[in-house]
Amino acid sequence: MRLDEKLHAAFEQQLGNHVSGTIIKRGWSYYKDGHVQNAQETVHDTLTGIVRGTDLYAVVMDAEHFGYSTCTCPFDGYCKHMVAVYFQYCADALGGEPAAEQSYFRLLGLVPASTLAKRGNSEESRGEEISDLGEEGSALEWLTWMEGEYGETWRKCRHSLHALQPVLSGLKGLSKDWDTKRRRLHWSAAIMFVLEQAERAINTVDSFSRYYHEMSFLRMAEPWIEHLHTLAGELEPASMSDAERAWCDELIGRMKARALLMERQLFEWGYIYLSFCEKLSADPIWHKRELDSLLSELGMPHAGERNDSFLHAAIGMLYFLRNEDEKSLHYFAQGAFERIQKLIYPCVAQRMEEGSWESAESWMAFLYERVYQNRNARNIGPFMALCRRADTDRPELPLWNDYMTELLPYSYTELSEHWLNLQRYEDWADLQMFLGVKAEEIDAAAMREVAKAAPQVLLPLYHQSVDSAIASRNRQGYRLAVKQLKKLEKLYKSTKESAKWDGYLAELVSKNQRLRALQEELWKGKIIT
Repeated sequence: MRLDEKLHAAFEQQLGNHVSGTIIKRGWSYYKDGHVQNAQETVHDTLTGIVRGTDLYAVVMDAEHFGYSTCTCPFDGYCKHMVAVYFQYCADALGGEPAAEQSYFRLLGLVPASTLAKRGNSEESRGEEISDLGEEGSALEWLTWMEGEYGETWRKCRHSLHALQPVLSGLKGLSKDWDTKRRRLHWSAAIMFVLEQAERAINTVDSFSRYYHEMSFLRMAEPWIEHLHTLAGELEPASMSDAERAWCDELIGRMKARALLMERQLFEWGYIYLSFCEKLSADPIWHKRELDSLLSELGMPHAGERNDSFLHAAIGMLYFLRNEDEKSLHYFAQGAFERIQKLIYPCVAQRMEEGSWESAESWMAFLYERVYQNRNARNIGPFMALCRRADTDRPELPLWNDYMTELLPYSYTELSEHWLNLQRYEDWADLQMFLGVKAEEIDAAAMREVAKAAPQVLLPLYHQSVDSAIASRNRQGYRLAVKQLKKLEKLYKSTKESAKWDGYLAELVSKNQRLRALQEELWKGKIIT
């Protein structure tokens, strides 16, 4: 058995992210010296192996979730035995030691000697020159090198992004032993580069199949983008050196340039840009400089098309980070709501979390106006989540319930669940009646909960359901009516109102005495005798 190609590439990336260069080199030595006695892929995408060291050690590596990988050796962390098993697996499953060697060099970000031997003198010189960039190279210099070395990889990505995975692993390996802060920035640049390559690749796809390729590319790139956001969240602006700040500025400038393009893009560069801005805005000097830059950009004339919606959203976000909500709302209002709403919802949630309810009300009014104008399931869901949270935290304010009810029927599911969670059973039952929801259409678990806690509120619901079933004038409807009558009888008894049940049933039978089929079903169901 062997790992799926996509999973194998992702697994190698995780191995490269979690294991230091020193451990990788030791693992390679263990593999080369024949210490691995067994390595194979078993069920559930798991690699297992036995390695002889000071003792025999058993290795289990989860290819999908590397964090669950283990080794029985005493080393605390990811060890050389795991790496050795991986190399042995590559050799066994992918074509012998050359395959293992390729993986080894990718993990370290190096070029195999066999590859160098095939290059011309000019390329060899270029490789030596570029390898001297190291930690001293700037973001622009590194991105220029990446373009020169791997800038044609997108041509191999006509149907998938698999060709970019080893490129990313190799690029990350180049800075594996750097200082943590500089390595974080280098990895950010590497991810940006492969994302740009992916976008160049998608533009070669014909329009007929573009949608399907986009879905495939986005799934493949999802862990890369997630890692990029994680790297942004780990930035430490308070302790950055001038060189690190320069790296950040170059990366952010590149993200901003892509976000300003009006052409259709595969990735949401504006959100990536703002994830870096959110962290760096902890430095007030940087924040002011970036905000002034955006405002200046917005005020400048430009040739061709420019994504002004992104500019308005970015300015609005930076004002939000400075707690200037009025200005923030002003700029958000000028952007296309369908493009910026994902930015606004977290802003409102943050104000609620901070207890800034006056600001939260302003944000919610802003959202409601636009959600109401564009009522659909995609817009309603996030807004309803905010309404539910607000109503839970500040139930004395009727505003939240007003929003939720005015959005009916689109808000029915969320509102019904909300009132049920708050044990507002009478409001919940009134909602079902108002929208004409029949008892048999409601979730059985919800009905059991209400029947146990507040059975009296269900009586009108079952009356309505029985009447509707009888009005169908067919045998199937009559059988449903009998089923609901049995439940209704139990409800009357649980509320100790048996006399009312008897009166209701007598009136029902008398009213429908001409419906012989109904009378038969009532008799069969032992409702009447």
